[in-house]
Amino acid sequence: METETQTEEQPTQLPVAPSQVRAAALAEVERLAAVVAGISDSDWTAASAVSGWTIGDVVAHLNLALALYSRVIDAALGGSGGGKLWKAFGDFTQKAVPAAAPAFNAVNNAVPRLLRNALSPEVIKGQLAASARGLRQRLEKAGSADYTRPIHYMGRPWPLSFFLAAVVNELAVHGWDIASKLTPDAHLSEDARAVLPWFYWGATPFMFHVPSGFRGTIQAELADPSLQMWWGHDAGGTRQGTGEVQADATIRAESGTFVLILAGRITVDDALSTTSVTIEGDEALARSFLGAWKIV
Repeated sequence: METETQTEEQPTQLPVAPSQVRAAALAEVERLAAVVAGISDSDWTAASAVSGWTIGDVVAHLNLALALYSRVIDAALGGSGGGKLWKAFGDFTQKAVPAAAPAFNAVNNAVPRLLRNALSPEVIKGQLAASARGLRQRLEKAGSADYTRPIHYMGRPWPLSFFLAAVVNELAVHGWDIASKLTPDAHLSEDARAVLPWFYWGATPFMFHVPSGFRGTIQAELADPSLQMWWGHDAGGTRQGTGEVQADATIRAESGTFVLILAGRITVDDALSTTSVTIEGDEALARSFLGAWKIV
């Protein structure tokens, strides 16, 4: 059965308990810290699953990301996330981030390499361990009264619980970028699989870049865990909802594989060559949908 629809104008509340999102974020901090601590010197310069990045580059990027998320959580817990400064920042990101995407990506690609070349692996690993401890302390402070505190981004308010899901995404996906090159059977954790499909669903307004000529409705039927969600796009814009809907295409997938496709880590062709993803109905529409997700 179809449930309440989200639109691009409404603040997004993820249909997963905020306490579960927080628990997943804490678990991913622990997993990442353990993975990074175990990286050998020879693995440090090996290729990661991120095109053009070594494993050391990914660790350097994560060190910066942990500091950023700590500041966001500080702002929310301190009550300033919904203030004029953060609202101005949110309005700015709505206009500037899409236009500046090529420059943003160039900087994002260059900074980790600069840090990796300037600092030894042990120094960067030590910095990440300290950043992980700081983020863990902030996550442990967040309680039920804090989950709905707003942070402005891309021109609209988002609840702190959404940013905690973004933490899960950052740590779980980049953790997979490292682990998948070191362990053949690496996969997203159970905690991440339960949260991240809903993170991408909630981030639709700025992560789903509607392909030219895209019209129709997509149903996602996910397993491990079992989740149902859908998206639709027509002349009136993009909408999404939970549950079942009459769809032009239905994607049946393992939750972890679905997330890694949307994150650009697994190609649609590779996924369809296995039994972890199948498409019923308009396959061209489903393929177009799966390939249309980007951070900016």
